[in-house]
Amino acid sequence: MRCASLLVALALAACVPADTEQARAVNWTACQRGDFPQQRIVACSAVIDNPSVDPAQRAEALVERGMLRAQEHQHARAVADFGRAMRIDVDFARAYVERARVHQDRRAYDAALMDYEAALTIEPDRQDALDGRASAMFGRQNAFRDEIADFTEALEADPRNPDLLNGRCWVRAVNNEALDLALADCDAALAITPASAEILDSRGLVNLKRGEYQAALADYEAALKISPNDGHFLYGRGLARLALGMKAEGEADLVAAEAAQPGVTALYESYGASPS
Repeated sequence: MRCASLLVALALAACVPADTEQARAVNWTACQRGDFPQQRIVACSAVIDNPSVDPAQRAEALVERGMLRAQEHQHARAVADFGRAMRIDVDFARAYVERARVHQDRRAYDAALMDYEAALTIEPDRQDALDGRASAMFGRQNAFRDEIADFTEALEADPRNPDLLNGRCWVRAVNNEALDLALADCDAALAITPASAEILDSRGLVNLKRGEYQAALADYEAALKISPNDGHFLYGRGLARLALGMKAEGEADLVAAEAAQPGVTALYESYGASPS
């Protein structure tokens, strides 16, 4: 009966002017509680596209549609919907949590952790964000060995691939594993593509963990010249500056990094890299 009633409601909505309160209410109900994903997506889209809908409800509808698209494996469209919701309400914690889940399902654990941390910055006791963060950290730790093996196998076939070298360098750096080998990978990658901000960032983290703070600072400075105002690069430079006794400059970098990329502070803490 519920299925039939919603189908009737959707049919009724199609028969009344799109801007009436009745149509908005019917579409909103169908968006939240419809029986079929595609019907719900259509209803959510009607809410989103209605110019008379208030911003808060539009943001909610975007998150609902994003969740439905994620269930249908439309990951890029889901992430886009969550991003639109965040642009409407930068403090919409649920949007960050749902985007984190998409990242986590795709094994993009760092991105997932950043979104969970952003949600917890807004709502520190939010249980789904706390649970998700713990799960993502566990997943990242478990994936480490497999990632190293995958990079190593790929490099056997393509030993001068800078992306593969950088990937193995970064994974080792994040997990504080074989830092000498990580540095060798980053050096080899930079010898091939010296103007890569991402590789400089990876080597910066390796140098931070090795206690080579002047070298780390040089790496982050070079990365920021290529890509100014990147939250990762700013945070790394801030850590290097603090370690070198540049207190005011370092603290300013950390504040700017969090503003540019919310959650980056907690992410670097999960890497084992934080102000001493």
